[in-house]
Amino acid sequence: MPITEYGKYMPEAQRAGALANYQDYSADTKAAEEVIPFGAAVQLGADGEGVVNVKAGGKPYGIALAQDIHDWINNADDQHYKQYKPVAVVRKGVIWVTAGEDVLTGELVNVNPADGRFYASDTATAGTIPVPTGAFKTSAAVGALVQIEINQP
Repeated sequence: MPITEYGKYMPEAQRAGALANYQDYSADTKAAEEVIPFGAAVQLGADGEGVVNVKAGGKPYGIALAQDIHDWINNADDQHYKQYKPVAVVRKGVIWVTAGEDVLTGELVNVNPADGRFYASDTATAGTIPVPTGAFKTSAAVGALVQIEINQP
């Protein structure tokens, strides 16, 4: 029986980096060479064993998957992977990210290393980098959460 009401089983978007649906996804585990926020585009580090936030001229490797941890008592700044900790990097699947501008379903995805947000490939914003195989699965306004689908080899 197909799931027709996702809200009963999987909560709606709450934060960048969360899986958006129950479709298959694939993630690699790499070491964080620097602090990496949940939902950030990452690229391989110099040795290919770790990951860093995507840089200008870099090649996106995947998206940092959010973890279900948060210190609600102290409202800690813990919505990121700490340096040297293992990072789950989504390489295939549908994931929530933050839109850098108004985007439409079906547009190809770029990421801006300066602010870590995701833009349509036809953006006028300078310095964005294409996310290979990335496409927006939903529409969203600037600053809102939006679904993107990636399928990295």
